[in-house]
Amino acid sequence: MEPVMRNFRSIHTPEGPAARLISLDDNPPTCTMSYSEIYPDKTSAHHTHPWEHEVYIIKGSGTLVCDGKEYPVREGDAMFIPGDVEHYTLNNGGQGVMRRIEINPLIAAQSGGPGAVRSTPRRREGAVPVIRNYRDLNAEIGSRILNTGDGVPNYVMLYNGNMAPGAVSHPDGGGHSHPWEHVVYILEGHGTLFCEGKEYTVAEGDAVLVPPNSFHQWRNTSDLPLKRVTFNPIVAEGHGG
Repeated sequence: MEPVMRNFRSIHTPEGPAARLISLDDNPPTCTMSYSEIYPDKTSAHHTHPWEHEVYIIKGSGTLVCDGKEYPVREGDAMFIPGDVEHYTLNNGGQGVMRRIEINPLIAAQSGGPGAVRSTPRRREGAVPVIRNYRDLNAEIGSRILNTGDGVPNYVMLYNGNMAPGAVSHPDGGGHSHPWEHVVYILEGHGTLFCEGKEYTVAEGDAVLVPPNSFHQWRNTSDLPLKRVTFNPIVAEGHGG
């Protein structure tokens, strides 16, 4: 299998600036990825559903409302929103358009999304979101901006920031391979993904699905830092990602 690569700018929908970057048609093993924008003083959909969200704020700031409680969010925040919690995000931060990516388990797309949930969802009152900014990462957390200690049920989020020009991942072995996939979003910069003997150019705005059991390596072939967020199934957390 070759990696799936898709930039949000290449997708146009009647609904406006939203894009399904990794979909069921791409055969992802664990999750899908979507990109969306929230304009100033507007909100995302108000909804409740059985599955969780993991969201990364690329740009902007505002307020996450979960179960009637308000939580400030800003650029660089990773958010874990538990299932069965009524929630929406309001762009009231005064920083223009809010840009974000969202990860959902496969069941969300298989059921048709939040709007297709027919039965009255059960409320999970008292459950609170986890919000952590990449600036808060430390030696104990490492790159896992959302991890199993936060109660995530399906996947962890890694912040892979500031890969220096000329740097490569896993330099000792020229790359690595493992039974799980990566779902990656390129936040800044550009570089090269080496996968199963082929090279693929990656750039800001790209979503990338690296298939399981593929030998791969990230390379910053540019003169600027390369930044990305990576989503792995939880089994990867105990094996170094």
